[in-house]
Amino acid sequence: MCVELRFFYIPLSVFLLLFYGITDGVSMIYFVVSVTTTSITVGKAKGLHRHTHTHITRLRTEGPGWNSSTFFLITFSLFLVTLSLTVSKSIYISVVSLFLEMAETPTKLKELLVVTPHSRRVTHKRASIPSPELSSPDNICIMSPDAVFSSEQEVVRLSDSPLLAPSKNLFPLGEASINMRSQVPESESPVIQIPPSRHVVLPFNLREKRTFHHDSDQLMQLFPGTKKIVFDGYFLVFLLDSLPPKPWPLTIAGVRPYFTTDPNDEGPMPSMKRMSKSRLFIDAEIDVTHLPPSQVDNAFRLVFDFFTKAQISITQVQYWGNFFMIVLENEDTDLTAVPRSIGCCTCFYLFDNEVRRPTQDQLPARRLTESTGDVVDNSKYDILRPGVMLSSGMRSPTEHEYLSTSGALIEDSNSGKRYITVASHGFPYGDKVFHPSANGEEIGQIIMKITHTDVAMAKLHDDVPYVNDTFESSIEGMQPTQLRNFATVDSLMPGDMVYMNSPFVGYSEGVCGPHTRDRIPCDDPSQPSFQWVRTRWCYMGQGSTESLQDGVCGSAIWDNDGNVIGFFRFAPASGHFLDWSFCVGADHVIERGFKIAK
Repeated sequence: MCVELRFFYIPLSVFLLLFYGITDGVSMIYFVVSVTTTSITVGKAKGLHRHTHTHITRLRTEGPGWNSSTFFLITFSLFLVTLSLTVSKSIYISVVSLFLEMAETPTKLKELLVVTPHSRRVTHKRASIPSPELSSPDNICIMSPDAVFSSEQEVVRLSDSPLLAPSKNLFPLGEASINMRSQVPESESPVIQIPPSRHVVLPFNLREKRTFHHDSDQLMQLFPGTKKIVFDGYFLVFLLDSLPPKPWPLTIAGVRPYFTTDPNDEGPMPSMKRMSKSRLFIDAEIDVTHLPPSQVDNAFRLVFDFFTKAQISITQVQYWGNFFMIVLENEDTDLTAVPRSIGCCTCFYLFDNEVRRPTQDQLPARRLTESTGDVVDNSKYDILRPGVMLSSGMRSPTEHEYLSTSGALIEDSNSGKRYITVASHGFPYGDKVFHPSANGEEIGQIIMKITHTDVAMAKLHDDVPYVNDTFESSIEGMQPTQLRNFATVDSLMPGDMVYMNSPFVGYSEGVCGPHTRDRIPCDDPSQPSFQWVRTRWCYMGQGSTESLQDGVCGSAIWDNDGNVIGFFRFAPASGHFLDWSFCVGADHVIERGFKIAK
């Protein structure tokens, strides 16, 4: 347990105790001022404790009585002292920040605007738009306080209001046309009818804030029948009487929503119910909470060191910033022998069969069989780009054809030779690559496979052009992306936006999940029995698994700046990581001397 900074805020808690103890009838104003002082002193409430679920509660309009107020504040001060002695700095600051947040006066919503972002017109749309992209809404819904936008405005601009600043990535040209506007009903607890929207922008952004008690009433108004909302620092889980009509927004207040009618459904986060039954606090003198991306290897090293020495087999480690999710290979592992905490990060455990990792022969290239009724883009293109359909061809008329997705055009930094990335397992019959199907043209040949990663390089034939500009989306305001560089898979923080475009899903958006290391076995007797591969889980949205299971493998995944962080490998069809996509890091391509071709 980390104790090195406690001596700075223990005296503050003692001061609060004495102050409240000798002051009769202290008001809530003194409480707010005191908590504010404490928050500023210990560092402006950064490093919030994200894995503790915070449930919405409506603030009472009537305050405590004279005596009850004093009693409450004395009790709260005692609580601060006890807390400072027993928990880490991040948890202590989270609690103080939470009370300060609850003491603020919420802003009322007055107006609803439906807007369409402006974008430059380009000419490389898909010939056939895949069904998931077709069914996705175009508009953005902006919920604003009174008098933010003039009633005469037909266009909103980022410069019009600070409330749009955190959502600037949604407005590629910095402005959007107003399609509709309406006033929020004047009532104590109005329920707002949100029109079909891709994103819902509110006066606060939870991606930046990480807490939401101050804004609970606004969130409770968004969907009829909302019973409770839980925010775990990453996802906004709505518990409702009945599910709202689809399509659902991709983000609300900057984070991914999740809708359920099951009170036991905790949302997209993996289960945190299995903990150690020991009192093992490993490397308690080292604090690896909330490390910057360049230092996350230090966190993984502590985990690998312990489990190697303890001879306990693990197959995957996820680092969420202030806790580890560790995957145990064997269900009979003794939970009294595994750590409760490593490097000040709480440890939670899953078993390997709960993660639903496919074996190499189970990886989901799409077998071309009967039509599913969904629209896929099996068009033939003269100029190829990331996201076109590739085929393995057929060894004989009785065998299935396997389909996958083209990745990025890359270049060998030494020789200057160019290749495209493809999914290794999508070509079980040999090294020939066809587009868009076996009945199409042979466009190249696989010449190299990167061990453990499922990434292969294909050399295109000389007469086959390929560019690193992605397809333009059919969704209004979504600009095509030019893939510019590789970036390490750890360069993004959990919650950062990622993007993908495949012939089976079309344009899709997701958010980065935990930094992950995945154990991949090795068949070469001259090499170690396994290798830890840099990977990443990316959450692609509720219900996305239905379209992500087959054929998407090989797709490049990139960030807001067009940097490729990795390649899609699989999406579990059930279990703890339903609607998550597993991505192999671009690190393994970078290490072999390749870069994105210009």
